[in-house]
Amino acid sequence: MNKKAIVLVLIVALGGAVFAQTQVNSVSPKDASSMGMGGAFKVFSTGYDTFFGNPAGFGSKKGELTIADLNTWVYVKPTQENIKAAQKIIGGDDSGMISTIEKLVVENGFGAGASLGLGWAGKGFGLGLTMVTDEIATGSSLLGAKLVSQTQANLTVGLAVPFQLGPVAFSVGADARAFYKLNSDPASGWPFNAIVTDIFVNNKKPMEAIENLDVLGGYGFALDAGATIGLGPFMIGAMVRDLGLEMNMEQAKVKDVLNSGEIPMDGSIVYQLKPIITTGLGFKLDLGLIAPSVYVEADDPLALINEGFDSIWGNLHAGAELRLLRFLALRAGLNQGYLSLGVGLNILFLKVDAAVFTEEVGVNPGDFGRTGIALQAAIRF
Repeated sequence: MNKKAIVLVLIVALGGAVFAQTQVNSVSPKDASSMGMGGAFKVFSTGYDTFFGNPAGFGSKKGELTIADLNTWVYVKPTQENIKAAQKIIGGDDSGMISTIEKLVVENGFGAGASLGLGWAGKGFGLGLTMVTDEIATGSSLLGAKLVSQTQANLTVGLAVPFQLGPVAFSVGADARAFYKLNSDPASGWPFNAIVTDIFVNNKKPMEAIENLDVLGGYGFALDAGATIGLGPFMIGAMVRDLGLEMNMEQAKVKDVLNSGEIPMDGSIVYQLKPIITTGLGFKLDLGLIAPSVYVEADDPLALINEGFDSIWGNLHAGAELRLLRFLALRAGLNQGYLSLGVGLNILFLKVDAAVFTEEVGVNPGDFGRTGIALQAAIRF
């Protein structure tokens, strides 16, 4: 694909995102490196992170082969009381279990997620296989709480063209994704109280507690596109993700999927992914043993036109990273107004990252922050 073709795809993609009518969200990981920086570093992603970020990152001069990337996160506030509660749950101590779970759900939301993937990214090309799952129970009481489950597998092929015009560096990229989604049905979630009661009162196994619930599954195709511009240490960029064609999703019972091993593939219910536009500014220096960087990114910049700056706070992600001695990374950021912290180690081919983050899940900024802990480990060359 030549430069003009990629630029044309980007223009069409950005334009199409404005008018697309959509119904479902794509599932993205809470990767520890990004969440430690307030959810930033999507627009200027490089390496494996590009599979969930800006395809322009495939144009990086250095290629990166990821043999395995495992990322896990838990939605829980890291307080001493909650740590003890988590130990009770893991240890199988049923005493006061239901009231403990209700407290976790009401105060923060309670759940977990994971992602797994491998692939090559860089030198103008990207090819990766990834899978993400996310389960979260929320509600103002256990009686009315809902458990939302989302799982998505992706096969991504991407191209990027980096080029230089005088002192200004450009990178333009796009990728195509085949994906499969499996969500809890209805979209509002499964009745969490019934699941908890079946497990801790009726002594059912977890799979038995959800076997009569519904899931919605189907496959589709999506396009991501983006560009970055760099001048010295300064960067600017934009991307649009999840430009998808209409997809049909089929309803099925959990027990039917478990018993037959067949996943719902092609039903009569029509859905479409919700496109996300993100713009960003960045500053990065490489001073050898010390490498500081700062990123500011905003989702849905078109809302600024319609709603003014009142909408920007809930869509803003800002973060900073300080790399020391080429193997230690210290991170901090603001995610929709909430503080996040992270740390990373890069030793030979092993990369380990951890983060504590909070994200807004209320209607307005500051309504309700949900805290989580993320841990990521990868083998990369």
